[in-house]
Amino acid sequence: MRVIVTAEEVRHQVAVAHGRGDRVGLVPTRGELHEGHTSLFKTAHAQCDLVICTIVRPDSTPAFHESSDEQVARDGGAHLLWRPMPGPLVQGARIQVTPRGQPELTGLATAAAQQLGIIRPDVVYAGEDHYDHARLLRDVARDLLLDVEVRVVPTPRDPDGLPVGSATRTLSPARRAAAAAVPRALDAVVDSVAAGERSLFRLRARAEAHLADAGAALDVDDVSTVDPDSFQPIDVFDRPVLLVVRAHVGDVELVDSRLLTAP
Repeated sequence: MRVIVTAEEVRHQVAVAHGRGDRVGLVPTRGELHEGHTSLFKTAHAQCDLVICTIVRPDSTPAFHESSDEQVARDGGAHLLWRPMPGPLVQGARIQVTPRGQPELTGLATAAAQQLGIIRPDVVYAGEDHYDHARLLRDVARDLLLDVEVRVVPTPRDPDGLPVGSATRTLSPARRAAAAAVPRALDAVVDSVAAGERSLFRLRARAEAHLADAGAALDVDDVSTVDPDSFQPIDVFDRPVLLVVRAHVGDVELVDSRLLTAP
């Protein structure tokens, strides 16, 4: 695996790959790589000829754990690791992208726009526990008229159902138990669909009931059913539906989802 730091170099490597007719896959990250990222690299490696991992922080601060990050990316099958120097990805860049109605995501959207615009991958990968990130990538690619496919990869999980390597590992045992109510609620809804339930209203209510069992330690922000491609709300189960839960335990944000498909 090769580590590069400039936009010019990553553009060159992609141009060479596309000139050969190779398929280019991108796994965008903010560093601190773990087993969840490994699953993204392995999926991209199986589907693409050139796999690029980026470590870009929206606030332009340096990423830590550099040697361990390189090892995770290398073991997962990444061919290039692009770790830009702190500051704008392109010298003198003044671009700023704000998603509709979500000014708090300006930093993430700007970083996504710059990475997609510079690399021009064929496919970009995100984990199922980061569907919000996948939606952001889809929106940016669409708005910039980029021909980029966004693929969501199943997330490896700890025995309690929480995504591996996530910030929940910093929680106390009691708070982690409360956080684990999120994957339990999602799994309960999947079981209900398998048993024949087709009312999205009742399915959301079942998820909310399981989340309530966690008590006051779990602060639920939203339980929604949306189209997995457009992320627009859906109330009729006549196609695949994405069930998304957003919650907090203390200052740790939890976003998780399941794709519901009627048999």
